Amino acid sequence: MANNLPEPDLYIDYRAFLSNNFDPKEYANSTINATSDGNEDITISLAKLSFSIDNLNKQLYDQVTTHFEDLISQAAGIRDLEVVLNTVKDGIQSLNKSLDSLKTKIYAPYSQIKNYTIQLERLQSASELLRNVERFFYLSRCLESQLSEIYNEKEKGNEYIKAASNLGELEVLLQDVNFDGIELIQAQVPVILQARNNITGEAQQLLNEGINKQNRTDISLGLQIFHNLHEMGERVSKFVEDISGKLLNQMRDAVDVTSLQREVKDSGTIPIKGIRRLGSEPTTGTTALWATALWKRMEVLMDEISESCSKIYTLERVLAGEKDTITHNTYLDEVSKILDGGLIQHFWKILSLNFEKELKEATKGSTFLQQTFIGGYPKLLRLFHDFFAKLEKRGDLKLDGDFQSQETLVMLHSISSFEAGYLARSVTRMFDSINMAFPTGLSRAPPTKSDVTNIIRAISSELEVAKLDSNLLRSVAKNVVKALNLYCVKSESMATIDPTTYQISGPGPATASQIINLEIITTLYQLHQSVWKILEEYPDAITEIMFDAVEHTRKVMLNIVDPMMQHIKKELENTLIKIHREDFSRQISKSFIHGQQSEGQYSTYMIELSNRIKHIQNQYLSRISCGLESKEWIKELGKRILSFWLLHASLVRSLSEAGKLKLISDMSQLEYSLNQLLIDNGLTLADLDNEYKALKSFRQLLFLDNSQLTAAHHTASLPLLILIHHIIVRSSSNNNSSTLQLPHKIYGWSELEYSKWLDEHNEDEAIELIKGCLRTSAEIEISKEGELTEEKMIRNLLKERAGIEV
Repeated sequence: MANNLPEPDLYIDYRAFLSNNFDPKEYANSTINATSDGNEDITISLAKLSFSIDNLNKQLYDQVTTHFEDLISQAAGIRDLEVVLNTVKDGIQSLNKSLDSLKTKIYAPYSQIKNYTIQLERLQSASELLRNVERFFYLSRCLESQLSEIYNEKEKGNEYIKAASNLGELEVLLQDVNFDGIELIQAQVPVILQARNNITGEAQQLLNEGINKQNRTDISLGLQIFHNLHEMGERVSKFVEDISGKLLNQMRDAVDVTSLQREVKDSGTIPIKGIRRLGSEPTTGTTALWATALWKRMEVLMDEISESCSKIYTLERVLAGEKDTITHNTYLDEVSKILDGGLIQHFWKILSLNFEKELKEATKGSTFLQQTFIGGYPKLLRLFHDFFAKLEKRGDLKLDGDFQSQETLVMLHSISSFEAGYLARSVTRMFDSINMAFPTGLSRAPPTKSDVTNIIRAISSELEVAKLDSNLLRSVAKNVVKALNLYCVKSESMATIDPTTYQISGPGPATASQIINLEIITTLYQLHQSVWKILEEYPDAITEIMFDAVEHTRKVMLNIVDPMMQHIKKELENTLIKIHREDFSRQISKSFIHGQQSEGQYSTYMIELSNRIKHIQNQYLSRISCGLESKEWIKELGKRILSFWLLHASLVRSLSEAGKLKLISDMSQLEYSLNQLLIDNGLTLADLDNEYKALKSFRQLLFLDNSQLTAAHHTASLPLLILIHHIIVRSSSNNNSSTLQLPHKIYGWSELEYSKWLDEHNEDEAIELIKGCLRTSAEIEISKEGELTEEKMIRNLLKERAGIEV
């Protein structure tokens, strides 16, 4: 509004009056208060208000004067609108009159139809009630007739079924139809109730006797009666609850410590003087008596559970064989709707839960029960297996060889806590025998054969006890794996595999560390072989579980043995390499020709070798008792000695006839020393196979003519490399500049370096190295002597035995 005021009036403030919440009284009070405070005189405020009012009146007058033509035209339009509105009002009144007339025409027929409909509904209800009353009296008369026939006949089963069917229909009528006020029907209700009590009592008796006597006919009659009474499911459910409750009480009685103590006392097996007070736990001397009484109770309990299960299975078979005549569903389907998961599953579930609950509660309050069930878990498990076997024999359960089925798994789960405790004790017993074999403290005494025997006895005992159940056996086998791994860890920690441990200090005795290692090797072998012997009695599944652990004991043994055997071989090789310090080039003496050979003609290195072999056998190898494993180690040692000696004997140069005889003497001494070593370990020289044959061939080779060196029947047993070495050695007897050089001489190696190279490379690579000893075709043409006979022999040998053209 301030924007539309003339410029002289802009100073007037109208905002207070334009507010939607403007209150005249509040404005007047605020004005009066302002004047009373002395800020402004009341006359001035009134003068402002008067001036403002006059100003507004003036503006209104100006607006009307300026726009009077527009106002007159709008007033004329309002009169035209009133005419139109009156016309519409008349039309609406005419429409209302028409609607009232139409309503009058429809309401009368509607009221009449409504009344007729109500009468029809009442007539139908009365007719329905009369039909139900008629049906009720018909069924009531039939029921009376059937009950009278029941009392006069011996075979009552079928009549009870018919009577139950009529009684069931009567009860449905009484529940679904309101017969209040009909005196004749109300008078029949007590009769019906009495008949129901009689029929249900007879049906219950038939059902109970049929189940107890395993009479399927009586069970079937009782079930049909309850089915016709529409309470079969409830009756079966109640029967399961009753039998489960009875078993629950028997479970409580079986593990009740107070009654158990009273039973032991009343048995008279404990002297009266020995009983001072009635306690909840047995004394040290009476524990065995308590345990015997407890296990007898558990046997009786399992028999009761077996009988109850047999009843449930019989009931289940009858339910599965009977069908509803209308729906064609079996009675078992109807029962399964009430019982969670079906009759059998429901019973087993309740049975296992009750059994687990009672055992847990009983063992919480009794250390004796807890210790007995944990320690005697295999006996408890055997009771379950006997129980399952009875059910299987009766055809109630279908089990495989491992007693595995849904029912058995549910029951075995109830005692799983005892299994865990038993397995913990089982592994502890095996660990104890191992810890006794490795005493703690300053003493480092290795396990003895007696200790290993105790360990094997413990392992065998645990597996034997668990043999009755495949699952328990697998769990115990896993415990055996832990025990074997513990033994290996302790053996590894006790053994010393530092290279200095295996040093053979001359003729001195074996060190303490060496003796410990040797005894550990023997006990590991004994453990390995004994466990494998035990596993022969068990299925392959157990062998698979324990295979890695058993073989790990052998691996640990080899980890200790291999460095020792390698060091022994290295010691003997260092002795054999001294062959190159001997002089094999001197001429034969007359004393030797006349048969005056003495021990002093043996090579020094060979005498040292014999002494070392004796020392190694007495101080080391004799302490190892590992059966076939020991023989294999000795055999490999003997083969290595022969092959190493043959290699270096073939490299001896120059070799005179006296030198050959000296080599023969060394061979004899070598055979004797090895034979003593082998005999002490149950072997002979023949067990060295190809290496011993090569030794005998080399003996003959020394005295063959050059023309016979390539004859297969003379040298077939010799390795090609040894034969070539010997041919090269013989070439030096020609004393010419074309003498062939041995491979290690060509490459500037020592005999030991050459030997190491051959150990690290295969035969083909060795032959390639030998080819470097031969001259090329151009060198042969330049040579005055032409190709040496020995060189030709080598080329022929390479071609015939290796297929190599040089």
